[in-house]
Amino acid sequence: MSASDRSTKETERFVALAFCRADLLFELDDDCKIEFVAGATPVLLGKKPGQMKQTNFKDYVHEEDHGLLKQLIDTADNKGRLDDVTLHLKTAKGGKVRTCLSGYRVPDFNNHFFLAIKVEPKKDSFGKIDPLRRDGDTSLLDKESFSQAASERINSFIRAGGEAEVSMVKVDQLDKLLESIEENDQQKLLEGIGNLLNENSIGGDTASRIDNDSFSFAHSKDIDTETVNQKIEELAKQITPAGDMIQAVSNTVDMDSADMSDDQVARAMMHTMQKFCENPGGLKENNFSDVLSGMMTNTVSNIDYIKEVSKTGDLDIYFMPINDLQRGYVHHFEALVRFKGEQGKGSPYQLISLAEEVGIIHDLDMAIVKETIASVRNYRSKKNFPGVAVNLSGSSVSNEQFMTTIYEMMKREPKLSEHLLFEITESAKIDDLPRVNNTIQSIRELGFEVCLDDFGAGAASFDYLNGLDIDVVKFDGPVVKRAYSTKKGHDLLKAMANMCRDLNVETVAEMVEDQEMAYHMKECGIDYGQGWFFGKPDPDPMQYARKFAPKNKLIKK
Repeated sequence: MSASDRSTKETERFVALAFCRADLLFELDDDCKIEFVAGATPVLLGKKPGQMKQTNFKDYVHEEDHGLLKQLIDTADNKGRLDDVTLHLKTAKGGKVRTCLSGYRVPDFNNHFFLAIKVEPKKDSFGKIDPLRRDGDTSLLDKESFSQAASERINSFIRAGGEAEVSMVKVDQLDKLLESIEENDQQKLLEGIGNLLNENSIGGDTASRIDNDSFSFAHSKDIDTETVNQKIEELAKQITPAGDMIQAVSNTVDMDSADMSDDQVARAMMHTMQKFCENPGGLKENNFSDVLSGMMTNTVSNIDYIKEVSKTGDLDIYFMPINDLQRGYVHHFEALVRFKGEQGKGSPYQLISLAEEVGIIHDLDMAIVKETIASVRNYRSKKNFPGVAVNLSGSSVSNEQFMTTIYEMMKREPKLSEHLLFEITESAKIDDLPRVNNTIQSIRELGFEVCLDDFGAGAASFDYLNGLDIDVVKFDGPVVKRAYSTKKGHDLLKAMANMCRDLNVETVAEMVEDQEMAYHMKECGIDYGQGWFFGKPDPDPMQYARKFAPKNKLIKK
């Protein structure tokens, strides 16, 4: 084989190796013109490689990402490479395809940029919106579209070596100003605000109108938000003399340390914006920055805290008794999580809700399950110790990998079934009842019982009872309170309790606060009661030992 043939063979080998990781390969010059291209371009981009040489790579990037492409390459010039950034290419018919792009400059080839692009498989993501939606007055993205687009662009920008931030801007008195000026000036002002925010955003189109007077934009760290605020105020003054009434105030959160996936970033931003929008009128002019700063920073820090706790299991388990309404003894406990440190000062519900919204609840659930099992092992040798119900979110129960892990854990220690059962919360998050039911049955076949929480909270409850074969249902607090306060509520609860009995399903009423209410639940045919009348959550379940029943056992048919 000649030297030329060997060189050709080596080149072909390197190209073949590159395609192990990529669908498309590009070499770009300093002007982003294509010097070399290989791969499935006819299928993905509608042109053969030979037709693409000396054309601009930008022509094959979807219009929504044109600004982002330039910013990524400019940022990568400092770092020297791009690592797994998200970029949308444009198909031959004008559609967009999500890709993962990596590359670096090669000094030996005139410092050209070499890119490897892999098409990402289609997958469901949080609140997937396509095409992106926009506010009619400003042309800015709406809240949901912003969360989706910003999450991808922020992570891509960071992977390219950039430092990203998200700022929220409140333009105080904007509503009042808009009411006082002509429609033409209204349009100029709102379009001008939109243009200012977009010009300073990542990719030139990563800004949003949150509500009438509040906006957000994702940007690089070198953007001076105070200057942006001043320009908004100056714009208002240029359009109308009354413009001096407005004041733009912004607050910024650093996204570089978030360490979250695109979906998690999107969920975190939506969580922050929703919290802000829940009570915008309650934010006084002089405390807007402090309140908003707390919202944004706490969202990211709380996500970091949840992730850390999920890894370390550094949390406490409290036990709340659930009593037999006929005989009065503690039938079993519900295991309730309590967080430590600053996060432990508030209600655990807030952190649990955040974990569900951000999509990390299955990690937290697993940590709680493990800590509950450790507690069960510690107490099960105590005389007549009852069982303990551990909560699983509907999202976790729908997670195949999570439930496979639970199954394997229970299979290794089947004797736990004498002191452990599972309680499914947030059942509305279950999106495939038949599949989830099959998973539940595999757990039940090992001897573990399953309870459905929040029963009666909506019409869908009956769908869940019909679709899931379970051992217990727990009636939702408001259902229990209505049954106590109205005859109609009483009759409905009694009818549902009778239906459950016919199905061989035991019943629990929560929020039972006094003896009269406990008696009322018993009259409705409810089997077990939970509430402060029977006892508050406590880290030491043995304080209820005098109410343990002899030879206590779980709900066995």
